[in-house]
Amino acid sequence: MPSAFETAYASVKELVADFRANEPFYQSASFSEAQTRKDFIDKFFAALGWDVNHDAQKNPYEQEVKVERNEAGSQRRADYAFFLTPNFRDVRFFVEAKKPYGDFGAIENYFQTIRYGWGNKTPLAVLTNFDEFHVLDCRYKPIIRDTLSRVVQRFSYGDYADSEKFAKIYWLFSREAVASGSLAKFADDLPRPRTTTFRRDLFKGGYQSIDESFLIELDDYRQTLAKAFKAKNAGLNSEQLTEVTQRTLDRLVFIRFLEDKWIEPQRLMERFGTNGTGAWEDFIASSLALDRTYNGVVFKRHDILDAPGFQVDEKPFRRICEELSDPTSPYNFDAIPIHILGSIYERFLGKIITDNARLIEKPEVRKAGGVYYTPTYIVDYIVANSVGRLIEGKTPAQIAPMRFADIACGSGSFLLGVFDLLLRYHTKFYNDIPGRAKKGDCVKRDGIHHLSLQKKQEILRNNIYGVDIDRQAVEVAQLSLYLKLLEDETLASAHAFQTEFHYALLPSLAQNIVCGNSLIGTDILAKGPLAMEVEKRLNPMDYQQRFPAIMNGGGFDAIVGNPPYVRIQGYPRLQLDYFSDHFQSARGNFDLYVNFIEQGLKLLRANGLFGQIVPNKFFKTDYGQGLRKFIVENAALDTVVDFGANQVFAAATYTCLLFLTKTPRAKFFYAMSEANGKSLSDLDFSEHPFESLTSHPWVFAGKKTNSILAKLNRRGVRLLDLPTEISRGSSTGDDEVFMMETAKCNLEPGILRIPLFASDFSRYYFDVADKWRIIFPYKVENGTSELLSEKEFQKLYPKAFEFLQARKSALLKRKQFSKWFGYSAPRNLPIHERAQICIPLLADRGIFALVPPSMRGKLCPMASGGFTIALADSIRLKPEYILGLLNSSLLFWCLRRISNVFRGGWITCTKQYFGELPIRSIDFTNPAEKSQHDKMVLLVKQIVAAKKQLAEAQSDKDTDFYQNKCAGLDLQIDALVYELYGLNAADVKIVEGV
Repeated sequence: MPSAFETAYASVKELVADFRANEPFYQSASFSEAQTRKDFIDKFFAALGWDVNHDAQKNPYEQEVKVERNEAGSQRRADYAFFLTPNFRDVRFFVEAKKPYGDFGAIENYFQTIRYGWGNKTPLAVLTNFDEFHVLDCRYKPIIRDTLSRVVQRFSYGDYADSEKFAKIYWLFSREAVASGSLAKFADDLPRPRTTTFRRDLFKGGYQSIDESFLIELDDYRQTLAKAFKAKNAGLNSEQLTEVTQRTLDRLVFIRFLEDKWIEPQRLMERFGTNGTGAWEDFIASSLALDRTYNGVVFKRHDILDAPGFQVDEKPFRRICEELSDPTSPYNFDAIPIHILGSIYERFLGKIITDNARLIEKPEVRKAGGVYYTPTYIVDYIVANSVGRLIEGKTPAQIAPMRFADIACGSGSFLLGVFDLLLRYHTKFYNDIPGRAKKGDCVKRDGIHHLSLQKKQEILRNNIYGVDIDRQAVEVAQLSLYLKLLEDETLASAHAFQTEFHYALLPSLAQNIVCGNSLIGTDILAKGPLAMEVEKRLNPMDYQQRFPAIMNGGGFDAIVGNPPYVRIQGYPRLQLDYFSDHFQSARGNFDLYVNFIEQGLKLLRANGLFGQIVPNKFFKTDYGQGLRKFIVENAALDTVVDFGANQVFAAATYTCLLFLTKTPRAKFFYAMSEANGKSLSDLDFSEHPFESLTSHPWVFAGKKTNSILAKLNRRGVRLLDLPTEISRGSSTGDDEVFMMETAKCNLEPGILRIPLFASDFSRYYFDVADKWRIIFPYKVENGTSELLSEKEFQKLYPKAFEFLQARKSALLKRKQFSKWFGYSAPRNLPIHERAQICIPLLADRGIFALVPPSMRGKLCPMASGGFTIALADSIRLKPEYILGLLNSSLLFWCLRRISNVFRGGWITCTKQYFGELPIRSIDFTNPAEKSQHDKMVLLVKQIVAAKKQLAEAQSDKDTDFYQNKCAGLDLQIDALVYELYGLNAADVKIVEGV
């Protein structure tokens, strides 16, 4: 049986023979592009394994090859777009077709094709007339002067009959090859462009993706508009400037979208200011006319922007219009996917305009380190496994009353995902069962049922709901949904709709996508009126008032999204008190996302589903205890997809996909995943009993692992429950004042301490670098520490006082003096004075150490030094015994399961985690147990000595000797620990990963 390649090669050779036999005709003006595609290009890609003619894939939303037949004269979409099941959102590559006759090598042809690819973030595209087949590099911003240099491979039709040359095409563009990642592999090996023209344009963003590039341009336009508006309208404040500049840009982007889609037949923008009137005057007039046609928030009259007295500096506005409407612009809004525009706007919303027309990041964005748009593979997975599950098997009539929401919708990425899913589902339903479509639900093109604009409007109004506290975000979310609504429309379909129904193309979404505070209701006003500025900033919202029918019906069917991740430090007391009164999850030093999870569950109807991407820290942290309890008591955990230490976002945030339901569950499902779409498509779920969620913290482990953890807990006592004191190291403030090289320490000795950092100790080894000293202006007596007064300090330590005063003036300018000399009191000094064990903040194995008795009372542990443990005098367990347990493979294995794991395998060793470790108790009246305790103490003393000898080794022979000795002692300690906790051989294999 011939292989797929051999079959394809045979088919293509027949096409070559046919073309050669009538070459003069095919290369004449009589042979059209449509004939070229039908007779040769369609067949060529069908031979490569693609369903070009949709023989198998009928649903227009689920076709691996989207073919543009240039209806209504449109030339703005690529002739072929290739996808891979099940992802019908992200194009793998484009093909632009031409006829053999004519100027195939015209620069405009290459530019057009590259623009399709770059706009969709596809690395390669093909320009072909069958006679020629050119592979183009689309990784970089298209520059029309440089497009000819972007050809990376050339073939003529005769090359197709050459087995080796055809193989290059086949193993790059066949379905078989593309499914195995051929395009990305090929693109990775391509060099960067070297031409002078292209390199000259790099500073403009040549190496940037479309979203990065267009965001830069939008920011530039926004800054320009803000200055132009402010110059002529000096009374505009920050809020007004932000609003009018965004509305202006929204209109311009929407106009370009309509033009590139050919929904608007005229090129409006390029005519602004060309008929003897001003560009701004034409823009306002066009907006008024477009509002009558389209409706919606974009062109709706704005009290400031559309007022007769509003003036604009004409020159910069005209420049923006000229750049956006330039035929050589790299942006083709018909080809840019709506979700990519959404990702641009999400980051666009992270900035505001100040009163003096400066563009700055919002304070909350700056604090978070930027805006991080949710990747589409995350959106798709959450939507499919919440909304998708709920609508599965239902008819359109059954779906119509269902309500799906994102209560922190931002630019609307999740709402777009829901809308896209609903459109695809309805289209498939009507194509599978054509007789179920009511009049007006569908239109038929190319023998396939497509949803009518009327039906898409109905789905949008019925099913999609969103809330955001930011009014600009609400506007952008509506804009995004409108763009999606019109995505597949044409001039003909839009005209037919208005002819039949006589109303605007866009439905009002004012009752669907609303501006308000999802977490703070209007009951915050019950205790008394707030200052108007405070109330506006809080923007309280009552769900019953804004969505009465939905709330009276029991709530939303599904709530999806990506809520804000914001720690509550610095929040006003008014809000903190409100959260504390209204949310069980608002406990301790919580993060705002826990309240969004709780609120989402409260707004969910009895059989609804909740699906969001949230930090996974609440599984184990103290602040997550309230949320964990709320979930257990009020909902059922359905599914968790945990990314562990794999980062979905560029920020150092570790996340999971959390699916909840109010329907009782006896079990839930858990899976680990890498942060990419491929891993999400092939998850290995394990089942867990719901009762396991009552543990603290949540540990998602199999039966065998849970059995071992249970053994540890039965035989041990929490470290926190032992008579011990645990304290975090402290920050001293300004290093210039407090940290001095030892050689320069000619101050009074009683005022100095040695700073302790994490680098000063390691596994069983303690060696403080005796290089620094810290001024320590405290007296420690009777278990308490007290800051010396300025007079006491000057009297007892005149040299140190003089040292500080000499630097006081400079430090005051830097705001370093918080008290009379600027020192922040170290935490729990008496505990550090008696410390016996050091714990680092982060560890990838047991790297805990003993504090030598000679160093006690001389140290000042720093924040980076982690924690210290001081055993009470009443405890009979020796510090060496506890250290041996903490450093053992078993307890670190346990710590890894109850703590947060970071990238690189490092885990958090804070008190809330290592304090939960079960310390094996000893019955000192039992000779066997006492013997085990004493044996551990002896082994630890030996390894501590050996570690010191290893550090002091002077030869390779000694280094090798002590390394082997330490390794042998480590094994003996591990074996003793396994014995102490009663682990059998099978348990040990699990712990050691054998």
